[in-house]
Amino acid sequence: MTHSPPQSSGPRRTCVACGRKDAPRAMVRLVVAPDGEVAIDITGGALGRGGYVHPSPSCLASAPRGLMKSFRRPIAADDARLSGLLDDAAKRRIAGLLGAAVRSRQVFLGAEIAGSAWQRGRASLLVVARDAAAAAQVGSVMHAIGEGGAIAWGTKAELGRLVGRSELAVLGIASRSLATALRSAVAMVKSVGPHEGWKALPAAVATEVR
Repeated sequence: MTHSPPQSSGPRRTCVACGRKDAPRAMVRLVVAPDGEVAIDITGGALGRGGYVHPSPSCLASAPRGLMKSFRRPIAADDARLSGLLDDAAKRRIAGLLGAAVRSRQVFLGAEIAGSAWQRGRASLLVVARDAAAAAQVGSVMHAIGEGGAIAWGTKAELGRLVGRSELAVLGIASRSLATALRSAVAMVKSVGPHEGWKALPAAVATEVR
């Protein structure tokens, strides 16, 4: 994995696995309990001692050894458990962010409306259901995908439940801060391995959805 290039300013953290310094937003914080149990602090605000790790398979594989070296005691986690914890935490984060966007009414519903909002600069990000192949080929949605303005996540039924519908193919996010946080959380899920159903969109489209 290619890590983020060094930045000239801002806080830096050291990955407990590879030893490279990076911006906190490019890493995941691990919190270690007194008994050696490890938890994922995906928002970076939990209390407790811990360390930072890049959300990549190679760094997650080396993280337990790095934590043991730092804390000088056994750590109750291996790479498979850390990957699972990260996957679960990121999914909860995504659900929470999408729910926050809906509750604050910062959303555009449906391929045509959301796609048009993105073209007019009113939507910061489109969330395209993985099983929404037809909606993904709507002109404005394809444009957003091609410009890196969309992510693939969930199913039509899952997106629909967020807004009280039976199904929803495309959800536009108005808030730039929520869009940025969603990108980060989805990237974490993708970084630990292929996500079930990720290739449900047409191959030419799925490879471009960030």
